[in-house]
Amino acid sequence: MKITKLILTLYFITSANAENLQLFGGKRGSDSDRSDQSYSSDDTVDDLTSTEVSTRKNIESVIPVKRIPQGWVFRDELLAPWESNLPAVLSIIPDTTVEVVYHDDNRTTKEGFVLPIKRASVEFQYTSRLTHELIMLEFVNVDFIYSTTNNNDSHFILEGITKKVKLKDTGFPQLTSNDIIKHKVLMEYGTPKEFDGVWHIYEDVNSNYKVRELDERNIKVETTSLKVADKLEKAIDDTYSQQGIEYKKRLMVQGIDI
Repeated sequence: MKITKLILTLYFITSANAENLQLFGGKRGSDSDRSDQSYSSDDTVDDLTSTEVSTRKNIESVIPVKRIPQGWVFRDELLAPWESNLPAVLSIIPDTTVEVVYHDDNRTTKEGFVLPIKRASVEFQYTSRLTHELIMLEFVNVDFIYSTTNNNDSHFILEGITKKVKLKDTGFPQLTSNDIIKHKVLMEYGTPKEFDGVWHIYEDVNSNYKVRELDERNIKVETTSLKVADKLEKAIDDTYSQQGIEYKKRLMVQGIDI
């Protein structure tokens, strides 16, 4: 009888241990279980990576791109928009000793006419904490093409700006032209419309904006008005094309009595 009780006791203890092992994870999972867990972990990593890339793109898409200059801009302030006349611009130039230089730019039309394009320029310097700047403001007289009586300063309008920027010795770290292109031009204006190996070129409906490195510490910037250029070409076509000549003749003969 005692032997029978002992056998039954051992049986119950063995069964209980087996159930405990099953219940508390004493038995390792199968290979397929481990594979499922690994696959789930990889999915999570992929999801996080996709989310990060998507978020980065969204951030980049909302970074404002600076508008290219629409005239003479000084320290982010538009001092003189395109087509401002020469006397108005002279009144706001900080250097009161500037001299206006007038010159003719001869143009030969496709009809063979040689005509003078009346131009003027003003040059002055500006020094800041980090740079020396040489600024040239360029003007053209479109009205003179229609009539030679339109030859006073008020007929000269702003058509372009050229700047040469020299970086000062900044010690350590030393700013270079490449730093300005990378951290100022590309960062603010974004990807250029064109890079021809020398110039970073930006353009919109009003302006053309070009920046290039001259050397390690010198940069050149050219900005021109596309609308003034179109206005000049229209004036030449209106006056010197065959159709323009015939129209002008008809106006002239109206005052003749036969």
